[in-house]
Amino acid sequence: LFLVNSRRLAFGSPLLVEFLQLARASAAAPASAGYARATPTPAAMATPAVPGSPSPMHHEEQGMRLDAQAELASRVSRRSVVLTVAGTLGLAACAVLAAIAASGSDPTADEDAVRRLEASEASLLRTGCRAVQVGEPCHRHVSWAMEHGIREQPEDYPGLNTTSTFDDVQAVLHADPYAKCPLPCSQAQAKAAGASTQSALGGDTGADGTVTAHSGVRLGWQPTNRVVGQGHWCSVQEPRAGWRIRGCGRRPTGLKLKVLTYNLFWWNLFGRRHGNAGSAGHLISGHSEPVPYDIMGFQECESVAWVLGDAGLTAKFGGLTGPHALCIAYRKEAWELVGDGVSDVGEDRADQWYGTRAAMWARLRQRETNQTVMFVNHHGPLPVGTGGRCGGEATAYNILKLIAEEAYQTDTIILVGDFNAGPDASTVKSLNGHLFPVFTGNSFGGVDHVLSSCTKVIETRNLGDGGSDHDALEAVFQL
Repeated sequence: LFLVNSRRLAFGSPLLVEFLQLARASAAAPASAGYARATPTPAAMATPAVPGSPSPMHHEEQGMRLDAQAELASRVSRRSVVLTVAGTLGLAACAVLAAIAASGSDPTADEDAVRRLEASEASLLRTGCRAVQVGEPCHRHVSWAMEHGIREQPEDYPGLNTTSTFDDVQAVLHADPYAKCPLPCSQAQAKAAGASTQSALGGDTGADGTVTAHSGVRLGWQPTNRVVGQGHWCSVQEPRAGWRIRGCGRRPTGLKLKVLTYNLFWWNLFGRRHGNAGSAGHLISGHSEPVPYDIMGFQECESVAWVLGDAGLTAKFGGLTGPHALCIAYRKEAWELVGDGVSDVGEDRADQWYGTRAAMWARLRQRETNQTVMFVNHHGPLPVGTGGRCGGEATAYNILKLIAEEAYQTDTIILVGDFNAGPDASTVKSLNGHLFPVFTGNSFGGVDHVLSSCTKVIETRNLGDGGSDHDALEAVFQL
């Protein structure tokens, strides 16, 4: 039908004309003649004509017509075969060209992409910052915010406008746990410059801009030449075997420090069950008397305000809600926040991938004694017990490196969390070689832990689950 309606096509017209000629000739021939030649015999030609029977001349014309039909059919058949083969080869050539184009086989472009990714991952390991790549969740969030969000919902993007740069938007979304945005390096460099100035002044800058005195000496990272997690962004050097983080503060004060760690099972307890009538908050408040908690770390926490509200502690506690569903709360009347941050230290393995995993920290000063505590909260990579993509050693050493580079020698270090690693996993064994193991829970084979630089532990308690799938753990230290 296409050829009939497209006779002007260069390849279609001659073939169509010949085909129609053959069709007309075939229609005029007797049905029994087929393509066989019916050549009249001499006897037939000599036979007198009988009324109603075909003449010898009629037989000869019929034979010539059938010869023409056979020749035309042969020509059409040969041409059809040629066109079919040519068309098939043409389609095959198109498929090959399309495959080459889709493969992006430009080796220079591939090498450039690899170099950019390696530089990005090295920057992340060194400073906690990196440029995001096309296809990452952060890149999609930033792009959408720049194209739609800032214009359509400016109230959701404070400090940003239509002239804001990609880095500006990434820096704002860095605080959004759903965006999974690392800090852009332009912001990290500015932060580092501020930290250098602050260090020169001999103090930490608090949230209100005040400077708190300290010894000015960081713990300091002491690595060996052995590298773990090689080939990944999270590769890190192993610390020196004899390196230990120990200490309970700058001097004896008699101060007791009460801490809590609790995985809140957020998607279920607060998502599906809408807080379960405040069951987790009631567990916290029920153990806050007679001695209140000083610092609390929550995993799978998307709103520290909701948790504190259910516990009736909103007025007494300050809170930090960070990325990766990590939260920290501290008792404001006793503690002042003098610094905080977060850094990726690991990543889920591909078969249970939810993303990278972080350690969130807060540095706090006790108002009466000036004792300082660096409190670190971590939710470890999946699958349980594997250390994820980076491995248990790399995850542990990245946490220790973060502590060494951010904490001061007079700080008491408290590390808590759901490590997704039991007591025998390489993550926990690697940490225990450099920090003091204080307490381990029972959930999922013992994946919740408290570790510290302080060995003066007064009390530890397992408080039960309060509606979560993990138990809350409590520890009390003598500083």
